[in-house]
Amino acid sequence: MLTDDISEFQRRSSKLTVAVLPDFYIDVMINPHRTFKDLKKQLQEVYARGGGNIIGTEVKFVPGGNGGNVAKTLAALGVETTFLAQTSEFGIKVLEYFMHPLGINLEVTSTGSIASSVIFELASGAYDKSNIMLSSAGSVASFSSSSLTEEQWNALRKSGVIAITNAQNLELENLTEGILQNTPKEIIVSLDFSDLTPHLSRIDGFRERLLGHPIRPPNLVLGNENEFRLLAKLPKASITETGQALSSDFPEIFFALHTATQVYLWHRTHLLATQQCHLVTLQNATGAGDAWHAGFLVGWQVGLSYKDAMAFANAVAGYQLSEGKIGNAADILRFMKDTPLQETNHK
Repeated sequence: MLTDDISEFQRRSSKLTVAVLPDFYIDVMINPHRTFKDLKKQLQEVYARGGGNIIGTEVKFVPGGNGGNVAKTLAALGVETTFLAQTSEFGIKVLEYFMHPLGINLEVTSTGSIASSVIFELASGAYDKSNIMLSSAGSVASFSSSSLTEEQWNALRKSGVIAITNAQNLELENLTEGILQNTPKEIIVSLDFSDLTPHLSRIDGFRERLLGHPIRPPNLVLGNENEFRLLAKLPKASITETGQALSSDFPEIFFALHTATQVYLWHRTHLLATQQCHLVTLQNATGAGDAWHAGFLVGWQVGLSYKDAMAFANAVAGYQLSEGKIGNAADILRFMKDTPLQETNHK
């Protein structure tokens, strides 16, 4: 297995070129060190007395957004990564501070208004955390294909993979269509809508304009079980029914579905591979799906089998969840060997 040879894995991953766009968020991460029930009670008490402070919380200021998280993870894994972010002048300084040291190419970032979010990470057990986000998309909400400069188009056309993220961009359909129509067909295009619940009115458009693109649909679509059920228009379907439906409706696309315990890959109604996730104690509940996105792209493109690429992606996400930071290739391969798998199996 390629992942047994760290030097060969690193040699192959260093030859990959990925362009990521467009969303970069400045995230304020809040860990109240309380369950949702306890926090809700305290919030009600503070509100009832006219305001006040809840102490004992942990606050971190980090670069984020789906695109930002994917770019950071790719770079940590040794991939030549170009981030086509749009943010304010202050946001560009934050990008440079956090991402230049990782080796991410930021030469084609563009200036707009900043996107930001406040994220509450809430525990409900040693192996379970949920995050609740309050966000403002800034100019990311209107980032279309016409927003791309000639330098950005050149960067996209020179990449081996293009990763497009986040339906908070209200021009996502236009952006993705433009990229599919104006870049070479041999470039792999991956698409992660992220949370689709606020965008139910756009589902038909996503299906018709992007997944059902008559000339060139995306190569890979990623998401969790809730997002895929919405895309499939089957809100009560099992995971198997959901994957089969999407890969039947859109047979040219690979559909990678990740849950907290198991991941799946479908193509042309066939389940190509499934893999259990690692059993970890959560330190960080945010960004696991983005880490998985990056990990799968790397595993897939360096030549791993579908199952091994999924195992690698699971380890990339699992390491971040358990360590609270992004790992390099050596960290991930060590984690794969040392960390047990979960036993839960979704149907």
